[in-house]
Amino acid sequence: MRNRPSICLGLGLLIAASFSLSSCWIDERFPTAKTKGLVAIVYSDMTGSINDETAIRQKQNIGKLFQRLPVETKFFLFSIDQGTSKPDIYDFVREPTVVTDAATEAKAEREKDQWKKEKETVETNKLNASLDSYRTSIAKQRGPVSCIANKLNSLLDMVANKITNEPGCEVRVYFYSDMIEECENSFDGKPTVFTRYPNNAQEEKHLQDIQTRIDKDFEQIGPPKNLKSMGAKIYIVLTSQDDKQRLVILKRLWSKLFAKLGFFGDQPSE
Repeated sequence: MRNRPSICLGLGLLIAASFSLSSCWIDERFPTAKTKGLVAIVYSDMTGSINDETAIRQKQNIGKLFQRLPVETKFFLFSIDQGTSKPDIYDFVREPTVVTDAATEAKAEREKDQWKKEKETVETNKLNASLDSYRTSIAKQRGPVSCIANKLNSLLDMVANKITNEPGCEVRVYFYSDMIEECENSFDGKPTVFTRYPNNAQEEKHLQDIQTRIDKDFEQIGPPKNLKSMGAKIYIVLTSQDDKQRLVILKRLWSKLFAKLGFFGDQPSE
């Protein structure tokens, strides 16, 4: 799938997007009037399975997302690697003036204009520098370090924290990744690899083993949380697959994992 546009990985109710070969800019306008604003949590994958060409395209796509989201959006960018609770590598957070009269309304509009200029210039440069630095650092790491599943518990805590600290806001989570788990110390402390086995019989056993491990051993840490009931929306933007695994298999595996967080989408069939 190299040299093709990014695609959205739709997992039934799990992912708030349909499978598409478009640029995947999904409902990025301001959220509904019932919400006070938007919080965007973005995960970038530039681990070993992402080559330089794909990394460049991914950086461009994240930059487009950053610009297309409403200027008031609180934007947090995280890396995907073996760390589970590392801090964000970039954020754009501005506190708008509370509009109470004509004077504060005018001030709020001036703020939006200023923030828009910042996003288009200095903040875009900061965002790109953060992604370049992340790419450089992750390239130095050896062995399987794409531990996406390990991020899910910290994601639960993060979404809950944002909802508590930003009451009334809509929280969206974006994964820019090939979603290929290649981790030496995955969610159950064992190696996990989502890439396809060349032998069909071995592949069938391999996939069944992963699904059994997810069913048996993937657990939330701490009090159970439910992403769907918290109102979070999740988008997965596949930056590349490189024929490493069939899309239907990735859908099945990630449906199982996200179901553990409260999303119970339809399981795709063969």
